[in-house]
Amino acid sequence: MPDNIGEMFYYGEIPWHKKGNELKEPANAEEAIKAGGLDWGVKLVPIKTDEKVSRIITRRVAVVREDLREGDPNSVLGVVHPGFRPLQNRDAVAVFDALLARGTRVYHTGGYLGNGEVIWLLARLPNEIRVAGDDVVEPYMLFTNSHDGTIAIDMRLTTVRVVCQNTLALAMRRGNSSHVFKRAHKIDPSKLRKEAESYYRIWKTETQTLEADFQRMHAKKFGANQFSKFLESLLPMPRPPTPIPTDDTQQRRYETITRNVREARKSVLTVFTAGLKNEITIPPAEETLWGALNSVTAFVDHGQKIKGDRYAHILFGSGAALKQKSYDLAIGELSKN
Repeated sequence: MPDNIGEMFYYGEIPWHKKGNELKEPANAEEAIKAGGLDWGVKLVPIKTDEKVSRIITRRVAVVREDLREGDPNSVLGVVHPGFRPLQNRDAVAVFDALLARGTRVYHTGGYLGNGEVIWLLARLPNEIRVAGDDVVEPYMLFTNSHDGTIAIDMRLTTVRVVCQNTLALAMRRGNSSHVFKRAHKIDPSKLRKEAESYYRIWKTETQTLEADFQRMHAKKFGANQFSKFLESLLPMPRPPTPIPTDDTQQRRYETITRNVREARKSVLTVFTAGLKNEITIPPAEETLWGALNSVTAFVDHGQKIKGDRYAHILFGSGAALKQKSYDLAIGELSKN
């Protein structure tokens, strides 16, 4: 598959890469495991030096897929600290399912990236967020986990704007607390489930808060000049190198980053003023704060040119971080007169 997707399933909208196992209805937990290619486990294996020396490396171990034959280079998913405790796919799905599904059909997509380094599941929550008229946002819960140690065990509220399929995986913040459940790979499944339950009670009420926030954004006028200022905070220019470098390497790097930031600002502003026509057609945004937020999410999801895995970039990579920052800035704008 393209975009470094190993296997996945989907229900509803066809992904931009046109690949994956299509389901006619949402999956339950067992069907999600099968359709997403997640029916395998991992184990920790000692790392040895070359055959002549054959010395065990004590400070690192390899994470290996158990369903692939020994010696297959694709079986090694990562190299981690010996204290790393893998969360098996079935245990992960069981924890997630116990919180919000309990055997019902709520899973709209899921699968793994690469050879299984990262897995994810996206589960639909029962209510919906109505911003204005036919502008509806669907809430989901996103679960991600890595077997190579690059991503913590993570559960968070995610929204999809139906009209343009923009995604927004949110680290909801109220006061000094963040309503994202994130744990290191040192926790057993029973404790993981117990700790996640308290967060889930919060998530169930967050959709009401989100609806109010989105409606306020929709009501707040926000023109192109205001959005340009918004982008200066969202995509700040780098600081010039100081002191002046004796060679031009740092200067060239500074100029490259500066040029990339200017181009990114221009591209996002174009989405706001003129829309986007790519794998999906998005009209120009309404001159509101809601339109500004969705111009950023549309740019990341459908317009931004990236290297590497686009799916990871959108849901839990640097693209997701940019959308989160945009949401935080938009919340800040709501507090202004």
